[in-house]
Amino acid sequence: MAALQDDDAHDSSRRESVPLFDIPNIGRVSGLGSTWERSRQTLALYLCSLYFAMPMILVSWYWTAILFLFPLTTLHISVYLGYIFKLDQSPETGTYTAWIRQWKIWEYACDYFPLLIVKTSELKPDGRYVLGYHPHGIISCGAMGAFATNGARTLDLSKGDSSHTASSSLTTEDYGDSPRGFSSLFPGIDQRLVTLPINFSTPFLREYILGMGCCNSSKETFRNVLQRNKGQGNALVVVVGGAAESMLVKPGSIELVLENRRGFIREAIISNASLVPVLAFGETDLYHIIEGHEANGFIRDIQDWVREKTGVAMPLFRGRSLFFRDFGLMPLRKTLIVVVGKPIPPPQLPGNTIFNPLVNRNTREPQNEHGKILLEWHDKYCNALKDMFQTYKDKDWNTSGRSRRESLKIVK
Repeated sequence: MAALQDDDAHDSSRRESVPLFDIPNIGRVSGLGSTWERSRQTLALYLCSLYFAMPMILVSWYWTAILFLFPLTTLHISVYLGYIFKLDQSPETGTYTAWIRQWKIWEYACDYFPLLIVKTSELKPDGRYVLGYHPHGIISCGAMGAFATNGARTLDLSKGDSSHTASSSLTTEDYGDSPRGFSSLFPGIDQRLVTLPINFSTPFLREYILGMGCCNSSKETFRNVLQRNKGQGNALVVVVGGAAESMLVKPGSIELVLENRRGFIREAIISNASLVPVLAFGETDLYHIIEGHEANGFIRDIQDWVREKTGVAMPLFRGRSLFFRDFGLMPLRKTLIVVVGKPIPPPQLPGNTIFNPLVNRNTREPQNEHGKILLEWHDKYCNALKDMFQTYKDKDWNTSGRSRRESLKIVK
């Protein structure tokens, strides 16, 4: 396992650079541990990183083709394909059991960073919620770890500094039975992370994604999930900035694409759900961003071609891998602090009013009364997000916030 030894594990002179956080009245949680401990964390993250997902797409389609061509399994795979593409509505209904969240591997993967979820307010189990996650980062590692697994460490600030829960007191050498994950902080809430519909189009791999409690990002999903069980205890988590925000990633900064992102707020109001801002300190620090002047001409030509043909460009980035600390697709070992804010109650609409807001996208002028309400709640949400940043950016436990280079900005 020597080849899997993680950075800083064997060199005491570099230990100051290892991510850790001090939690008042609780102690220290750190990525440090034995060589085997850190290697296990790295291997766990490798198995749920792009190194795993990208080959699995090819493997899934390869075996689908094999099963389809083999006479004894042609009927079976045909029925399966018909079911997932025509009949199965679980990506839109959120009814698939999130059994993969409980896997032990997520604890090791989350401790790789390490990842901490901070609770600042209660979310009542009889309510319904739309959680907006910011920023997107390159691949939203914090959103996956905090809301699609139960592996993250936790810190409860909702009752004041003197009543923190025990989960954060664990060190990486101790994997006891103390509760972890969003579910331990917010019992009774069934959270579902929304992602692109294309992620549910790969046979077999889609069951893995569904098993983590993910749903697709269509408006039908919002209305189905938030209305299920009369709306009690349901929550959707949406990474608001999307791919456009990934183009703005700069280590030490949080630049958000939010000014014209109002669809999730509209759906929350339609479903009478509270809005909950979520701010992830450190999400933009997980990869080195290759600036335009660092890329060679061939790579720049490819970027320009893709931008010209599709209107979309992806940032160039590099992380690490199992054997190379300075190159790869895995995120860097940097602390992730995911702060869950206070719920913003929905507006009270009269009777059986159908919420139908109209807003001029270019001028941002409301076209009807509901448009005014939508803009008002959008402003409330943005202000709450900014207040969260100011409140928690310099806390002792927030090493990612204290190492920032710039303040939070809503740039477009």
